[in-house]
Amino acid sequence: MTIIKPARETVEIEGTIRGMQDIAEIKSTIDAMRLEAGDPLHLTIRDSFSMPSALIGYLLKLAEQQKVTLHVTVGNAGLAELLADLNLTRIFNLRCKEAASV
Repeated sequence: MTIIKPARETVEIEGTIRGMQDIAEIKSTIDAMRLEAGDPLHLTIRDSFSMPSALIGYLLKLAEQQKVTLHVTVGNAGLAELLADLNLTRIFNLRCKEAASV
C-alpha cells in the first residue's frame, strides 16, 4: 500500500490496505492534517478491495464525532458494495469509479 497526499485535504491510497501497520499509516497521515469540524477530507482508495473494520471505525469517528466532511471515492465495485451494505454511503459521501479512471 502506498499513500499519495497531493493536497491538504486529500489522501489517495494505492494498493490493498492490509493490517494494522497500513491503518496506522493512514491514520497518522490524516491526523497530521489537523482537521476540524466542517473541514472536508477527500479520501480516494484506488484499487483496494478491502477496508479493515478499524479503518471504517476511524473514519466514522472523524465524520460523526469530529464532524469532518468525508468524501470517499473507491475504485473497486466490491468495496463500494460492502460500504453501501454497511449503510455508509451517505456518511462517507461514497462514490465508486473504475480503477482505471481514478
